[in-house]
Order: sequence, then structure tokens, then C-alpha cells
Amino acid sequence: MIALIAKKPVLYCSTQYKAGDRLPAHDQEMVSAWLDSGSALWENDETPAPAPKAEPIDPPEGKAGKSSDGDPDARVGRVPKKGRAKK
Repeated sequence: MIALIAKKPVLYCSTQYKAGDRLPAHDQEMVSAWLDSGSALWENDETPAPAPKAEPIDPPEGKAGKSSDGDPDARVGRVPKKGRAKK
């Protein structure tokens, strides 16, 4: 879909649009003025959404035992997957 994108800050109908924001295109007179002055440009915004960089996973469960808050179902910690950190 083609969208009118602000290249510079634009104040229109008491709304401040920043560079990169989508401008309203219903007022043809203003659209022409923005395009002529270089304040806006028509852009195709059919870019695909970026792929997620990581998959969400559940954290590993902790060891069963007494916790400091007294909740019997609480976990006290978990076993590290790697060895201890070197100091």
C-alpha cells in the first residue's frame, strides 16, 4: 500500500508529525504543498515484518526445596548448564 511519509517535521490540524510518520492524505491541497516543498514523499510500505531474532522459551525449573518466603511450591534455584564462572 502506498503511504504519504513525512521527510521533515510537519504540524497539521494540531498534530505534530515527525520525520518517518505517516501523514494524512485526505486533503489534496496539503498533500500537493508537502510534496512540492519536499516535506513528504509517497512510499510503498509493503515491507515484510522483520523475523524474530530469538524464539521465546520457558526458563528451566529450579530445584525443589524450602524457599525464603515459605511457599512450599516455590523453587530455590536451578542447576547451571555450564560450570561455575571463573573469578
